[in-house]
Amino acid sequence: WLIALAIIVLVAVSAFFSGSETALTAASKARMMQLEKSGDHRAGIVGRLIADREKLIGAILLGNNVVNILASALATSVLLTLFGQAGVAYATIGMTILVLVFGEILPKTLAIGSPDRVARGAAPVLNVVVAVLSPVVGAVQVLVRGILRLIGWNASEGMAVLSAADELRGQVDLLHAEGSVVKAERD
Repeated sequence: WLIALAIIVLVAVSAFFSGSETALTAASKARMMQLEKSGDHRAGIVGRLIADREKLIGAILLGNNVVNILASALATSVLLTLFGQAGVAYATIGMTILVLVFGEILPKTLAIGSPDRVARGAAPVLNVVVAVLSPVVGAVQVLVRGILRLIGWNASEGMAVLSAADELRGQVDLLHAEGSVVKAERD
């Protein structure tokens, strides 16, 4: 029962990471800046976290993978003891369903419904997680960039960088396509 409780806690932590990732990706930078100016400390943390998305996403992915793998390893261990080699299949099926539904889809669906609120709620914890995991994330980033260089791809050249004007034009075009902005206003 203790291991079952640990698995539940680990899936809950996975849900936190997944929901936080979605919320911080979808959070409005403009709204966070406005809230920070009006004294919302958590909005300021969100702003600082999304300023370095690579580090933020790296820490979230690292944390999420560690808890998912640990939960799966615990489930496999218990189910191997109970069912022999068939326990591996049971653990794979059971943990896939648990992680997919409760660790990924459900929290992401909830977070996308209110990204600014969820981002502000998760920001203090994620700030600590990012700080703690930064050395490992940095090492992984160096490793990945090295591998990409070996295969002839320069990560910095491969990233499209939009200017603020290009991003604003894109937003206006999107609003026009959705019908929120008429052609004269778009022009």
